[in-house]
Amino acid sequence: MHIHAATLAEFGGGGPACTNQGRLTLRGWDPRRPLTPERLIACDSSVASSRTDALVMRETLDMLMRNNARAVTIGPPDRINAWHAASPTRVIRSVAFTDRSLTPEDYRRLYARGEFELFGEITAQYRGLLLSDSVYEPYFSLAEDLDIPVGVHLGEGPPGGAHFLGPTDSPSAYRVGLGNPLQLEPILIKHPRLRIYVMHFGSPFVDDMIAMLYSHPQLYVDIAQNDWGFPLDHFYSQLKRLVDAGFGERIMFGSDQMIWPRTIEIALKTINDAAFLTEQQKRDILYDNAARFLRFTEAEIARDYGREVPDTR
Repeated sequence: MHIHAATLAEFGGGGPACTNQGRLTLRGWDPRRPLTPERLIACDSSVASSRTDALVMRETLDMLMRNNARAVTIGPPDRINAWHAASPTRVIRSVAFTDRSLTPEDYRRLYARGEFELFGEITAQYRGLLLSDSVYEPYFSLAEDLDIPVGVHLGEGPPGGAHFLGPTDSPSAYRVGLGNPLQLEPILIKHPRLRIYVMHFGSPFVDDMIAMLYSHPQLYVDIAQNDWGFPLDHFYSQLKRLVDAGFGERIMFGSDQMIWPRTIEIALKTINDAAFLTEQQKRDILYDNAARFLRFTEAEIARDYGREVPDTR
C-alpha cells in the first residue's frame, strides 16, 4: 500500500539507510553541532540506495516482481505514469493533493482519463497543518464523490524531523502533535463514505489509533517503514497491540520504499518472522486486507494468487 516513485535528490541524494535487522539506536544531539539525520541514528545493519534515478525504478520493480507484489506507488502524475508504463501489473498509481498545485477539477479530469487510482501520500503534517484544515476539504469531498481511496501520513518522520523537515519557506513545519489520528474524526463524520487509510498507523499514537479504528469502521492503516526502520521489538509491540485490539483485518502491508529497494524484502521478512501472528493474519496483512480495501475483483485476486481466473461470462 505504500512505495514511492522517488528520485535520489528527494531523499538526500542517496546513501545507506538503517534497518531493524540488528541493533538500532536513536542518539541525542548536542545543539552546538550541525544537525543531520545521520548523526541521530546508529545501527548494525543498513541497506544501500540505488545508484541512479533510473535504477531506483528498475530495482524497485524487479523487487516487486521477485516477491509477486503489487504496490500503491506514490509520486507526481508524470512519474507514476512512467512507472506504470514500465510495469502496469505491478504499479497502482497514487497522487498527492497536499501542495494543492492542481485543483479538484484538475484531479477530476486526470481521474476520468485513468491517470491515477488513489490519492496519497497526503503529508499535511510536514506542512504544519492538520488534515482537518479547511484547505483540504474540497479534495476530501472530491475523493468521496469519486470513491477514490486516500492515504494520509500520520506518524514519525526521520529522527530530528521537527528541526529540519518542511517546505523550503518553513523548514521546521513538521510537528509531532500534528500526527495524532484523532484529527481525522471530523473528516470521517463529514465524509462517511470516504475510504481512508493512515500510513504508519499513526505511530506513536497507537492508543488513539485504536480508538479511531473502533469508532470508524471505514478506516484502515498501513505499517509502512515502521516495519523495517524502527527497532524490531518496538514495532512488534505496536503491531501486536493493534492485532490484540481486534483490528487484524484492517492492517495493510507497506514498505514506504523510497530509494532503498531492499527495504521491501526486509519489511516482508518482518511480517513473516512475527511469531505472534497466525498464518492467516500474515496473509491478511500482506494481501487480503488491501484487496478488500481497494475492492480488487475476483479475477485480480485469482491472478495475484496464481490461480485460474474465474470465467465470468
